[in-house]
Amino acid sequence: MPLTPEIRTFLREVLDTPLKQELLVFFATNQGMDTVRGLSVWLGRTVAEVQAAAEALVQAGLLRRQGDDEQAVYSYHPAPELVGLVEAFLHLYQSARNQLLQELEQARQQAQSAWEQLRALQWEQSRFRLVLSSMTDSVIVLLPDGSISYLNEACARWFGDRPNNLVGKSLSEIEAPLAPVLLQGIAEITRPPHPAIAREWSLSDGATVRANLMPVFNGQKQFVGVVGILMDATPIRRREKEQQEILTVLAHDLKSPLTAIRGFALSGLRGFLGQISPNAQRAFQIIAEQSDRIHAMVQQMVQVMTDVHGVPTLRPIRFDLRECVQNIASVYEGQCAERNLTLSVVLNEQPVWVHADRELVERVIANLMSNAIKYNRQGGAIRVRVYPTDSQAVLEVEDTGVGIPPSELPFIFRRFYRASTASGEGSGVGLSFVRQVVEAHGGHVEATSSVGQGSLFRIALPLAAEPVRIRR
Repeated sequence: MPLTPEIRTFLREVLDTPLKQELLVFFATNQGMDTVRGLSVWLGRTVAEVQAAAEALVQAGLLRRQGDDEQAVYSYHPAPELVGLVEAFLHLYQSARNQLLQELEQARQQAQSAWEQLRALQWEQSRFRLVLSSMTDSVIVLLPDGSISYLNEACARWFGDRPNNLVGKSLSEIEAPLAPVLLQGIAEITRPPHPAIAREWSLSDGATVRANLMPVFNGQKQFVGVVGILMDATPIRRREKEQQEILTVLAHDLKSPLTAIRGFALSGLRGFLGQISPNAQRAFQIIAEQSDRIHAMVQQMVQVMTDVHGVPTLRPIRFDLRECVQNIASVYEGQCAERNLTLSVVLNEQPVWVHADRELVERVIANLMSNAIKYNRQGGAIRVRVYPTDSQAVLEVEDTGVGIPPSELPFIFRRFYRASTASGEGSGVGLSFVRQVVEAHGGHVEATSSVGQGSLFRIALPLAAEPVRIRR
């Protein structure tokens, strides 16, 4: 379908931020009217943010405004030529939302079922076995040494055999893709304090399995085994891949109009459009700069969704990580001041040399700084530290924000994942990009957090030798 002016306007004015999408869905589905202050309460956003987004939708021909300033009343009133586009967008929006709600409900039901089964195991083993054998989900009970105490018919299919032939066998004796990864999970739970874990494994045969593994204790609180609930996540991952392909096509299509917009702005700046006023020059300059920024964001999205590693070819140079951090931190001083955040940067006294792609490392630091501001509390603090160890250059970004539940920490670096405590705008690709860049340089990233207390992100990159200075 050709990119008509109407489609360009719709993509630029409606689909560029989640807040505009929420506003459009709110008005289109409720068919009501409200003020900016009322909308800010419904959507949990500031009045200024909501007013800016609502005005953009008015300019795009999707909303109508009656009145001025914060007393203005907005209502749904799309231009006739945009009705079809809005209906298509609402259909996709509702479909994605319904799918997410279904998965959350399914996860809740599985967790509830697992705990009910665990109580049944402790109080009445025979009844427990009867319940498990009738379940459609895969259930397995394992002893600390990795031998199978019980599994139902659904779980036995993962091993390609009947339950009676598998009970009593050790996972190490079974030649099935699921066996070795289950052994790894058991080894983790067997070590004190015997944590419950949730994992998603990609098996060697191409299947994807989600596993909730929980420790089992006897009446004397002694660890006696592991009960696991398994679910085949292969269809879900297949659907996600299809969605990513659609997003990739959209991202590529956006590049052409962005290039055209930037070219038009540069033509004005270079005088190809005749004499223009200083105000017009400034406007063209802003258009060109923002086009470059959006183009870089689209490029990052395409890389994250299409590349196996999500990172372009590295162009490493030797540089002082302290200088890089100092430059990025200074960019965010204004945002910290606006939210009354205290920003402290503690740098090592001597240079901390790394051999890395400086542009990518700067984007990693910017991602962490942006998150520390976005998810912090009003009047909170951000602490940034850079120091070397024997072989690594370490960067730490700590905030006093909403924090992340400990059970979700293993998933926060996964593509498109957002913590349950996260609110506002966000795509879930920022931390995924951080991990991909750091690991591409041979480093690692880790996070610790406490809900309501804040989070600490630590990045470690290989330490480079100090550059040789040639005396003349």
